[in-house]
Amino acid sequence: MSITSEELNYLIWRYLQETGNEVSALALQEETRVLEFDSKYGKDVPLGTLVELVQKGILYTECDLLVENDGKVKPIDNTYLTQNFNLAQALQVEKEKGPNRLTDGRFALEHENDSAGGKEDSEEDVKSWRTYKGAEEANKPTGFIRTLREVHKLGKIVTCSWNPVIRSVLALGEKDSQARLLHFDDDNATIKNEYELKHPFAPNVVSEKATNEVTCLSWSLNGQDIVTGTENGELRLWNSEGKLKNVLNFHRSPIICIKWNSDSTHFITADVENVTIVWNALTGTALQHFELKAQESATDSLGVDLEWVENDKFIIPGPQGSLAVYQMGENKPIGRLNGHQGPISVLKFNPSNKLLLSASDDHAIRIWRGGSGNSCNCFLGHSQSIVSADWIDDDKVVSASMDGTVRLWSVVDNSLLAMSMTDGVPVFSGKLSKDRTKYAVGLMDGQITVYDVQAPPEKRGSTNLSASIDPLPLHGTFQSPNDGDSSFDLSWCYDNDKLAVAYSIGDGAIISM
Repeated sequence: MSITSEELNYLIWRYLQETGNEVSALALQEETRVLEFDSKYGKDVPLGTLVELVQKGILYTECDLLVENDGKVKPIDNTYLTQNFNLAQALQVEKEKGPNRLTDGRFALEHENDSAGGKEDSEEDVKSWRTYKGAEEANKPTGFIRTLREVHKLGKIVTCSWNPVIRSVLALGEKDSQARLLHFDDDNATIKNEYELKHPFAPNVVSEKATNEVTCLSWSLNGQDIVTGTENGELRLWNSEGKLKNVLNFHRSPIICIKWNSDSTHFITADVENVTIVWNALTGTALQHFELKAQESATDSLGVDLEWVENDKFIIPGPQGSLAVYQMGENKPIGRLNGHQGPISVLKFNPSNKLLLSASDDHAIRIWRGGSGNSCNCFLGHSQSIVSADWIDDDKVVSASMDGTVRLWSVVDNSLLAMSMTDGVPVFSGKLSKDRTKYAVGLMDGQITVYDVQAPPEKRGSTNLSASIDPLPLHGTFQSPNDGDSSFDLSWCYDNDKLAVAYSIGDGAIISM
């Protein structure tokens, strides 16, 4: 078997694409014939081919090291079997067993011709390589950074949400007074049924045009029902087959949040004017109505999220960054959580450890323990609004901000564990996969970046931003083909292998992992 320079160029080009180095790949593309190779062999060359070939070469070198010239296998001991034979050792063995290959001519570096006849490696140096003890454990490989693949176009959508129980059902919200339910086949390869969830057009107070954009979608936790919220404040309740069950008309402004309780019997909604309503999902009746106002201005937003902490207790944003805790049926809060200094952007309750996570435009993340009005943790580090935060487990929290950073925190140690940067591009959306192993962020430039949070770096016990903070391992990336496109909304499939994306300009898409 042999490989030509052109074939090697193609494998390097594929590797650059797989690792997200698009600019380098483009530069190589302009100087070589890689596009010709890709059109002929692209479908037959799997991901990771270049690294696989290198790994096989190292394995061959290791095997060659154990075979004598007469074909007999050298005796080995348990010490050798525990060694982690690496690239540097393989190159050293090749240098020892094969003739010296000088780089005379056009490819020689300035110092190489002078040192070609110089001192060779000592016997001790060679021996040290061959008896490498592997004193420290090698880091686990993170695998390839995949270039993720688009498998479906979804049209002009503004929001999306996969069913939390039924793996093959996807809900889409659109600008033209319509939502859609897509039912895929068992392999999620083709659409077998599509249902239109129509809403009446209504005059927009600002633009004075007849429109009614579907601004929110929220599935019940049992996956049987979905609530759609619109620009004019109307809510509609549908089943998973697209049948209309109820129309709810109390809000008078665009819906920004819908949250179901854990037994799918009630849900709460909020609009841009800080009006929050508690609904009975079975009867469609409004049970409670709250209108909280900021002290500075009646129109200032108090927050864009709500959260249930029990089936009959919920939290809504209050004035000056406060959080109001309400008991269903009570019109006055049973408690207040004070600490934030700006509107609330994220609320996430962890039913396992009974802790509440909150994030704010004040750039802080706080962790609250039930029965206490003071936060037990405060994570500082983000320099702009936090757009997404979630619990990975009872200890770790992941967050993303418009400052272009994704951060991993430890609640137990009250520390920053890892941080990755998106080259200064603001993050507009973030979503944790349902199995809590992957974290996807949508950027202002239309890129989708997926991080592997299943095996994060070791704790370092530091809250300072420094080079000592490890980055989060990358799983894959996808770039929208439309210039000026932004990634506005994300939703993970039940099987955690697909991601629905809503863009600001281009068609929404389903991205395969």
